This record gives sequence, structure tokens and C-alpha cells, in this order.
Amino acid sequence: MLNKKKYLLLFFVLFAHVFMAANLTKGFEALSIHDYFKAKKIFEQGLKKQTPAAAYGLSIIYSLNNNPFYNLDSALFYVNKSETSFALLSSKQKTSLTVLSEKKWKNYKIDSLMLYAHHQYIDEKCFVKAKEENTIESFNYFLKQNVNAKQQTEAISLRNQLAFSIAKTQNTSVAYLHFLETYPNAIQYNETKALYDKRVFEEYTELNTLENNQKFINDHPENPNVNKAHQNIYDIYTHNKTIEAFDAFIKTYPKNPFVTSAWRMLYNLSTQIHTPENIAQFVEKYPNYPFKNELEKDYLLANTNFYPFQENGLWGFVDDNLQVVIPAIYSWVSSFSEGVAVVSQDKKYGYINKSGELVIPMVYDEAEGFKNGMAIVNKDDKYGIINRVGEELVDLMYDDIGEIKSEYIAVELNEKYGFIDRLGNLKVGLDFDGVGDFQSGLAHVEKDGKFGIIDTNLMYVVKPTFDWIDLSSHQFIRVIENGKYGIINTKGEFILEPIYNLITALKNNRALIVKDDFYGYLNAEIKMVIPISFNFINGANNWAMFNEKGFARFMSKDKIGLIDSLGKEFLPALFEDVASVSKNLIAVKRKGKWGYCDYQAKLKIPYNYEETNAFVNGTAIVKTNSLYGLIDEKGSFVIPAVYEDLNQLTNGLFVAKQNGLLGVINLKNEVVVPFNYTKIELTENHLLIRLATEESTSYKKL
Repeated sequence: MLNKKKYLLLFFVLFAHVFMAANLTKGFEALSIHDYFKAKKIFEQGLKKQTPAAAYGLSIIYSLNNNPFYNLDSALFYVNKSETSFALLSSKQKTSLTVLSEKKWKNYKIDSLMLYAHHQYIDEKCFVKAKEENTIESFNYFLKQNVNAKQQTEAISLRNQLAFSIAKTQNTSVAYLHFLETYPNAIQYNETKALYDKRVFEEYTELNTLENNQKFINDHPENPNVNKAHQNIYDIYTHNKTIEAFDAFIKTYPKNPFVTSAWRMLYNLSTQIHTPENIAQFVEKYPNYPFKNELEKDYLLANTNFYPFQENGLWGFVDDNLQVVIPAIYSWVSSFSEGVAVVSQDKKYGYINKSGELVIPMVYDEAEGFKNGMAIVNKDDKYGIINRVGEELVDLMYDDIGEIKSEYIAVELNEKYGFIDRLGNLKVGLDFDGVGDFQSGLAHVEKDGKFGIIDTNLMYVVKPTFDWIDLSSHQFIRVIENGKYGIINTKGEFILEPIYNLITALKNNRALIVKDDFYGYLNAEIKMVIPISFNFINGANNWAMFNEKGFARFMSKDKIGLIDSLGKEFLPALFEDVASVSKNLIAVKRKGKWGYCDYQAKLKIPYNYEETNAFVNGTAIVKTNSLYGLIDEKGSFVIPAVYEDLNQLTNGLFVAKQNGLLGVINLKNEVVVPFNYTKIELTENHLLIRLATEESTSYKKL
């Protein structure tokens, strides 16, 4: 009886299995003809007993977008269920199911490889969907649901890149910090960290004050932008670049890393005139200066003259003893000014000190010497101004910059002119068509073809109403109005009405003034010291000007004589021309030749010369037969006329030219320096003779 029950139970189990298998076959047949409703119903009925196959069928239905049941989440759920349940089958059951699916279900074979392939197919569709949505949430959902998908790495990368882009768009420290905390393994981590540090600094210092920069330093001491905050404090505190500002900064912020710069600026400003006396005064006033060893060297060098010399086409410097102190390694050098010299290599310019150290790099296309602690430089055709430590006081942005000798400096940009202060602040907009440099507090300006004058308050003292202004003398301001010359004062009031054909600039305290066809002379006080009574002849404004001895040529009946500074005849008009007036003799010309007469017009040295000069210490250089020599006051040659050129170098020494080259001779006509040079001159301090050829420059002691 018991055995009968067992067989009966086995029969029902086998019948149910066969029935369910037959039913699933109908499900896959329905699936193959796209009868998704029937297939879905059959698979759902068989899900409990035939889980691997039924779940596989349901996953297929949910993964296809050509039916109303399309749902990738469900497709993923059922493929996971199918894989899990299939894995729990015995090897015999797996084989039996695979054989059945191959025989009965045609294109829907079930084995581990097919289930894995179907899973990958669903993963790919889920990944495509996440990319189409392109949100952090969609990528995170994919990463969470599709745990073993091969697209996991790419999804992480796309999510992180998207999150990084969002953080950059928001561009706040909060956004960057959120990214750093959320995605610590992202490849954008380091870049985001840099952006975070930068943005924190910017947010703290959006209002760039001393307090905000100091708070940033205190709150974020490890931030790499701390040094910028220190520099901001330095720049704010010392913005007016004065000795007092740098001194106060050093005392207020002794631990600021820019204290070194402040000390150097303090030194440079205090010793703009680089003399031993000024250096000594600085040491006495600032005993805590941290670079005292440099000061000792500076002190010694400040008292030493350096002279540019050239050797093999390159330049260096020698000292008073003609010893090389800086070797000839530069393509060009300037003289030293305020302790530094301009040098050039590879067509770039920078500055060295007297120790030969490059203190400002060779990065400029042009560079001028320092004046009052500032120098004009050029890069890429734009001019700016730097200080003695190379800081840009005025950005390199102008087409031209005027002289640095006043509180305000003329600048040009796009053919318009204005004025900046010594910190580069534009004080007068680029509104003018032309400007002059400030001289004693005044500068001329041009606007719409008219000229006026402004003062250091940058206000008009003379409005632009004149056709031309000459501001070379504030007490003698020449103007042109309606084609006529006049003279105004610094208020624009006429001292001489504009009724004159010409008023020259002052020369030796006299200006030639022309009205109609006659001329006379004004003095610096604008007094008519010589009436307008001389006939004006073209060129008189050149040849009739007063010389430094107080004499001027005048012409009468085509002959020339001399008048004194009050218009009194000094030498009668008897000559073709009159030139230099010496202590006892005057150079005069007749019949195309020059000689010398005394003050009574009596000829003392015959008309033998093609050219004459003034007597200096009893001798004069003359030219005869196209050659130069030296005569005494009796007309006797001290140095024979055998030279192509002759010029006095010092008392008793002369630069002579022979066979196209220069040398130096003395009063005895002895050769002191051989005739090997193209240029010979005294140094600025008159201590040495500078000797130049095309390829070299050397020196000789006097």
C-alpha cells in the first residue's frame, strides 16, 4: 500500500513537471510571435516551479521596448532571479533544462552563458539610459543596480566628470568641497582641490582689505594661496611706495615674507642718489637692515667709478685704475646710474649692479637708465615703468612715456595723451592730442588743434585756445594766435599782444622779435632792450642771435658788424662775416677768407684761413689749405696745419685726425695717443680719455 502511494506521488510530480515544461514551451512560442500578454501570463504562472526559465522569459519581455511591459528595472530583476535560481540547480538539472530549451524553445536556449549575455544586454541598455538622462542621480542609480556591469568604470568616470562640471559652473568653495568629500577617488580630485583653494582665497578677499587677507591667513594657514594674501597685505600697506610706508610695514608685519622686499625698497628709495654719504645715513637710521654685508660692499662701490669698455665686440666695465671689474660679456651696456647699469644679451635688456649681479632680468626690448628710483622699459612695443627691484610701477601698456622728472608723467596710448602719477594711476584721461612734460609744475596740452596749459592740480591755468605754445620758460611763454606771436603769463594773460611776425626763444638772455620787416630784442623780463629797428633779412633769427659773450651780428649795407647787449655798435659793419669774439681778438671775414681783428676793427692776423675758432688760453684752431693747425695770438703756428681735423680735448691736449683716424697730440705736436681710433673723448667726470674703434672701447689716464 505504501509503495503504491509513493509511485502515485512520483507520477503526479512527473506529470506536473511535464505539464509545466509543456506550458513554458507555449510561453516561449508566444514570445517568439510577440504575443507578450500570453507569454507573460504563462511565465508568471511557472515562476514558482520553473524559476530559471520563467524568470528568463519575463526578463526578455521586460527588456524589449516593443511591448507595453517594457521596464529595464524589471528586466534586471528577473535576469538576476534567473541567474540565481539556475546556479542552484544540480548539474543534471542544468543539463536537462539546457537540452529542453534547445529542443523545444528554439531561439531561447538557457545556460549560464546565455543568461550572462542577456544580463550584459540589459546592463548596456541601462547604461545607455543613464547616459541619456546624464544626471548624477541616473549614473548613481546605474552603479547601484547594475553592480557587476562592465560599464561600472565608465559610469563612475562620466558621473565624476559631470559632478566636476557642475562644481565648476557653480564655482563656489562649497561646491568644490562637496565634490572633494563625495568623490575622493575621482581623477579630478587634485584639480578640484586647487580650484577649492583658489576659490576660498577669492571669497575671503573679494573685498581686498588688510583685515580680510589676514583672516584668510589665520583660517587657512595651509592654503597654497597664503603667500598671495601676504603679498596683498604688502601691496595694500605700501601702495603709495614711500619710505614711510615701507618702514611702517616692516614694523607692523615683521613675519610677512615680503618684509625682505620692503627692506630692499626702503634701501633703494633712501639711496636713490647712490652716494657713500646716503648709504652711511641709511645704515645709521636703520641699524636692523638685514643685508649689512651688501651695504658694506655698496658703500665701497658707490665711491668707485665704472667705465664701459668694449673688447672683441662685447662690453664690460673697468674702474679708475683701468682694471676690469665686470668682464666684457654683454652686447651693449649703459653707464651706471643710481647704482645700476642697463645691459643687453640676445637683444634683451636688464640691469646689473656694480658687483656684476643681474638684479633685474634681461626680459625687455628696451630699457632706460634709472632716474629717481624709476626706469622706463619696453616689451612687445609697450612701455611701462619699473622700480629698482624690478617691480612694475606702471604696467607695460603705453605706446610712449615721457620723462620721469615730475609728480606726473606724460603717456601716449592709441595716439591720445594723458598723465599718470608715479604709481601708474591715470590722473588725466587720454583726452589730448599732444602733451609736454611737466616743467616746474606746468605742462602744455593740445586738444582739437589748440594749445593750453595745465598745472599739477591737473586743472587748466590756460585753456586750449592758442595755435601753439612754447613753455620752455614760465616767465617767457611764447604763443601763436591767428598766425601772430605774443607772450603770455601763467594765467593766460597777454604781456605782449599777438601782433609780431616772430619771437624767438631766449638765448643768452635775449630773444629776437620781428614786426613787419624789422627786428629788435627782448630780455627775459620781456622788456624791449633793443628797439625794433634793424632790417630783417631771412635767416636773421639764426645768425643775429646773441652769443655767450653778449654780442650779436648786425647787417648794414650788406656788411656785418657786432652790437652789444644794449644794441650799441661794438664792431662796425665792415666785414663779410663776423664770428667768435675772444679776449683780445675777433674772427672776421673778407674776400672769402678769415682773419682776426682787435676791438677797434684793426686787422691783427691776416685773412689767410678757411675757418677760425675762438682763442682759448692764447691759441686758436684754424683751417688752411683744407688742413687744421693751431696758431697763437700773433698768427704763428704752434701746431702746424697738417691735420684733417683738430679739436681741443683738455688744456694742452688736442684730438687730431690723420689718414681718417684719430689720435691725441700736445702743444709740442707730440703724439700722446697714436692715430688708431674712430672716436676720442673725455669721460663724463673728465678723469680719463675714452678711445673707441669699431670693435673696441678702452681708456687712458690723463
